[in-house]
Amino acid sequence: MTNGVPVVPWKLKATLTLTAIVLIFLGSGLTFASHLMANLYGTPESLSGTNGARTAGAAIFALGTLAWAGTRQEMRVLRAVVIPVLFTWFVLKSVVAYLALTAGVFKAPVGRTVFAFDVVLAVAYGYFLFVGYAGAPRVASSPMGRSRV
Repeated sequence: MTNGVPVVPWKLKATLTLTAIVLIFLGSGLTFASHLMANLYGTPESLSGTNGARTAGAAIFALGTLAWAGTRQEMRVLRAVVIPVLFTWFVLKSVVAYLALTAGVFKAPVGRTVFAFDVVLAVAYGYFLFVGYAGAPRVASSPMGRSRV
């Protein structure tokens, strides 16, 4: 604890930083170089697909920005906003990636990598959300139910 505020565990900060870097990179790629990303994923290009990729890229970039801003927040903000949003995103993204992989939308190596990354981060954010502070020291409660700091 510093000044009465729980310290953010290094595991969570590292996960948020990795998430931010990857999402900002992918979001930028989809927004500004959607034709290159389509080739990487092995999907055909179309006008509607390009528009969809750019829209999705902007949303992914925003989530990366949220993760990056989260590296500088107090634990209560992370637990109330950042972690639930990223957990929900990666659970839904895992389902979408799985469906795209089984339908043959992605090239197999890229699709499997995307799916594995999404599942790992869904599990990680689920751990931070449901298990707790993940190694951060907890304040012992007094007999009256309030913590003394």
